[in-house]
Amino acid sequence: MVREIVSSSAATMALKWQEIERASRDDPEIQQVIEALDSGGEGDIPLPFKMISTELCRLDDVLLRVDRIVIPQSLRQRVLQIAHEGHPGIRIMKSHLRTNSWWPKMDQDVERYVKACRGCVLVSAPNQPEPMIRKTLPSRPWEQIAIDFLGPLPDGENLLVCIDYYSRFMEVIEMNFITSASTIKELLIIFSRYGVPESIRADNGPQFSSDEFQAFCDEYGIHLETTIPYWPQMNGEVERQNRSILKRLRIAQELGKDWRKDLRQYLLVYHSSNHSTTGKAPAELMFGRKMRTKLPSVPINIYDDEEMREKDKIEKEKGRVYADKRRKAEPSTIEVGDKVVAKRIRKNHKLQSNFSPEEFSVIGKHGTDVTIRSSLTGKEFRRSAAHLKQLPTPPIQESQLNKDAIDPSCQQDSLEMVDPKPGQSRILHHEDPVPKRTRMESTRLREFVTY
Repeated sequence: MVREIVSSSAATMALKWQEIERASRDDPEIQQVIEALDSGGEGDIPLPFKMISTELCRLDDVLLRVDRIVIPQSLRQRVLQIAHEGHPGIRIMKSHLRTNSWWPKMDQDVERYVKACRGCVLVSAPNQPEPMIRKTLPSRPWEQIAIDFLGPLPDGENLLVCIDYYSRFMEVIEMNFITSASTIKELLIIFSRYGVPESIRADNGPQFSSDEFQAFCDEYGIHLETTIPYWPQMNGEVERQNRSILKRLRIAQELGKDWRKDLRQYLLVYHSSNHSTTGKAPAELMFGRKMRTKLPSVPINIYDDEEMREKDKIEKEKGRVYADKRRKAEPSTIEVGDKVVAKRIRKNHKLQSNFSPEEFSVIGKHGTDVTIRSSLTGKEFRRSAAHLKQLPTPPIQESQLNKDAIDPSCQQDSLEMVDPKPGQSRILHHEDPVPKRTRMESTRLREFVTY
């Protein structure tokens, strides 16, 4: 009767009982366990089975762990393939296998198998973001700046936002045309007031990636630093200010006010207020003086930034630690030479996977900036490491499964089985009931006295 039940259960896994018997007879490790059970010499049981020796028994030539079949090594890859039909996740696949199968390190084999499934990789969630890399504070005002466009606004205008990394001083220019030529013209006006910066950080917009704009930067000795495509966090300083500006524009729009006037009033307050990171007003760090506003103030021209610099470093580190902890950031394991797939930036329909099936090779990496080359077209792209997923190594060979000895500390708590009488073999016959667990009386409350 027991044999018929086990055979029926195995049939649901597309495995016949005769196959398991034949593979068990050819498996040296299982045969060693069976011989130890027959002879009563539990000391001869191999290490992977020693922690559960009280749960082991045999049915004909098949080794059982209570009512679960111990799968021979030659059939384990096949069992994993069957259990992964329909691409269940790791948790569901483990639960499915635990109902009727077991072998040493089965959970680890399931995890490796699912992670090596290419289909599961393509539809998996993106990687956790990498830890933040804070930009070092420049040595003086207007040394390094960032630029970006905000818009278009309802009337078709765009705002050119330019911010200084040292002082956080900001310039906002209204533009009707955002070509490279018009952008260069407005930047020259700004440079005439504050000087030529050493570097400009911008996104990959057509205005900033054109040959004309690159030639302009080369003419004035400016290092143009472009951000990773589709990764605005790399230009976070100006992106953060864009949100603040957009908030004021929306308020003016809803209240029916002149947004241009409200924007200039906001900039006046912003430039004269102490910044949350530096502890100094942007205008004070930019010009070495405090701006006069509607509020009364005493003009002070002391220029000492040591306190500000220390506060900037502390606040940045606190923000980095907090943000990395909240986002559960982890360093990327992607290295040069790895094969990866890239996240789809846009999806045409809901059934598209998160990652495109096109394969890329990593040819360069600098921090989170990764350069990849398509295996189909040979084209090169820049992406953030968070937008890439490392492809698994080739599928696990059967000979590699269960290669290492089991770690006793990883095993579940063993269940005690009623021991056979001395001299008897631990053989489970058809008419024998399933071995039961022995229950231990709790000693946790013995010290309490009941009145």
